[in-house]
Amino acid sequence: MIKHIRWQILLVFIGIGLLIALLAFVAFNFTTEWVAGRGGTYVEGLAGTPQFINPLLCQANEVDGDLCSLVFNGLTRLNHHGQLEPDLAERWEQSPDGLSYTFHLRPDLRWHDGIPLTASDVVFTLELIQDPSFPGPVDWRDLWRTVTVTQLDEETLRFDLEQPFAPFLDYTTVGILPRHILQDVSAIELPGHPFNLNPVGTGVFKWTEIVTDTGSVPHIILSANPFFHGRRPQITRIQFKLFPNDQAVFQAYLENEVQGVAHISNADLTQARGNEDLQLFSSTLPRYSLIYFNLASETAPFLAEREVRQALLYALDRQAIIDNVLDGQGVVVNSPILADSWAYDPSIPTYAYDPEESIVLLEEAGWLATRGSVTRAITSTSSVSRTIGTWFKDREPLAFSLLVSDDPEKLAVAEEISRQWAAMGIAANIEPVSSGFLTERLEPRDYEAALVDMDLTTVGDPDPYAFWHQTQIDPPGQNYAGYDDREMSEILEQARLTADQQTRTSYYHQFQQRFAQDVPAILLFSPVYNYAVDRYVYGVHVGPLVRPGDRFLGIADWFVRWRRVIRSSDQDDVAGETLAANP
Repeated sequence: MIKHIRWQILLVFIGIGLLIALLAFVAFNFTTEWVAGRGGTYVEGLAGTPQFINPLLCQANEVDGDLCSLVFNGLTRLNHHGQLEPDLAERWEQSPDGLSYTFHLRPDLRWHDGIPLTASDVVFTLELIQDPSFPGPVDWRDLWRTVTVTQLDEETLRFDLEQPFAPFLDYTTVGILPRHILQDVSAIELPGHPFNLNPVGTGVFKWTEIVTDTGSVPHIILSANPFFHGRRPQITRIQFKLFPNDQAVFQAYLENEVQGVAHISNADLTQARGNEDLQLFSSTLPRYSLIYFNLASETAPFLAEREVRQALLYALDRQAIIDNVLDGQGVVVNSPILADSWAYDPSIPTYAYDPEESIVLLEEAGWLATRGSVTRAITSTSSVSRTIGTWFKDREPLAFSLLVSDDPEKLAVAEEISRQWAAMGIAANIEPVSSGFLTERLEPRDYEAALVDMDLTTVGDPDPYAFWHQTQIDPPGQNYAGYDDREMSEILEQARLTADQQTRTSYYHQFQQRFAQDVPAILLFSPVYNYAVDRYVYGVHVGPLVRPGDRFLGIADWFVRWRRVIRSSDQDDVAGETLAANP
């Protein structure tokens, strides 16, 4: 009996020893790690309401643009640096003469509803753009109407151009629409179609529902696309909650209703910077504010004088506008081609704030100033050394109207501009407009000067032809200033005809030098875009943005759940579990 008990005790000790050895082996050869886990919902607040979740119509509404960036794809796409990458197309070839491009689609592409995407969908989309009644961007229509689109087979297309056009590839980023859903819809009918609020695309996320009842905050649900041709995201759902303005979105974050704030307003920026739970990302966007001069104005003919335009620019402290109105959230712009472009010329002449030079230029141009009653500082660092009243020439005052939208921030910028010019004896009378700014005033050239935002996000190429070439002076062209310079137009023409980037760069440097000399418009600043997500949203990296929706370019890396894995020494996952919270 005693002997039997001894054997049982021995077996227990042997078992304990084996268990200790096993635990030691596991501890030595395996480790426990937390890694990104699939699943969960990311909740972001947007300011505004969706109108056209349609890649051909979404350019004017930032909410639409954000959603389109997740729901649709083009043949190509622009990365964080504005460089072209394959998207629905896996490759393309260009003919040596630059007149023909052949695109090859990825195999097995599918729409969100599972229907195969083929070259016929691309042809259908481009035919909508080519339609004279196309309601989307004018430059898209004008370009694609000069291109012959031929479907070679289910996965291959050829584009034939009338003449070489260097920026062409950037126009292939346009999102593709499903022919099987919209084939009976004409271009002019597109804005009123229900598809715009129930879209079907090929993007990384697919449209699930929109909830607009009064019992809750209006919101949109997107779900991960099981047919997506690229990297699958870790997050399986995105919920966008819709609020009336940026301040309401930020307040919703403070009340734990959202995890992301699509745009931090300048009013909320200080508080956002001080919030330790927020990850804040900042980037300039390819857009800028400028003051157009109507160079053919009959009521303010002096705006056609180069010296007057130069004097007006010297009389503006643009950095003070940024500091006083935008809380420092802007960057002074000196060229119509922005500084992060390969075509930018860093050697262009710049116009630092110089009121004395402004006075000299006006006097040389024959303007006389009445004596002012007070010599006053324009800013804290610079002042005019003589008294200035009002400028006159041939008994006509240096006075004109400054057209501006009635957006509060735009009005504040215009008021600061008017204040600075008034201190120099220049009268810019603010004319706020609540509607019809573009169609009723700018397009018919019914203005003297106008404060405008220039948006360069429809394509990534820096080509400025549409805004400054002679052929674009008459409506519906976009040369709103009426800048009529043959030498400049020839430079812009030549820059479009060569595919060699070094040659194009040389042409665009010439363009910028001449623009700086002539000042056909006053360039002001590019705004800074601030975006924020909660620190418990992981893997977020936001680089330079071409469009606000580009903040989602790295969405596949984002995650809101962790997975605990036991990893062997050869890095293979052995087991795991998912948690919805920070470990």
